[in-house]
Amino acid sequence: MTLLDSAEAARELLERAGLEPTLNRIMVVSAVAAGHGPVTAGEVLAEVLREHKLNRVTVYRILDLLAEKGAINRISSGERAQHYCVGRAHSHFHCTGCGRIQCIANEAIRFDESAVADSLGLLVSHVDLVLEGLCRDCARAAGA
Repeated sequence: MTLLDSAEAARELLERAGLEPTLNRIMVVSAVAAGHGPVTAGEVLAEVLREHKLNRVTVYRILDLLAEKGAINRISSGERAQHYCVGRAHSHFHCTGCGRIQCIANEAIRFDESAVADSLGLLVSHVDLVLEGLCRDCARAAGA
């Protein structure tokens, strides 16, 4: 599958976010989606460069714009590199052993952002929940 195979889905995501679906944006969104989980800007750039010429600064600017407009998620962990993924209403787990970040459905952790907002009397537009600890492999290696 090439990045352009998912161009229509990327175009729709960009339009829902109120962004013009330019080729560069479509390529970046497609590369994020192709990652099957959170990816770094460097991984996005490498994926885009397989089919399209685009410089590093442009990729970073597009990722920032997409995150600001809510088209993609930006995940900050204790690591230096930020990660990006597509999809709404989910959280993330950051392994402090190996550094891997993975998406977790909010239902899996029994997290309902509207219930939390209602109980606090707040109008919540976005939740950025990052769980940290050791993944199964790192926990086994640590003898935990």
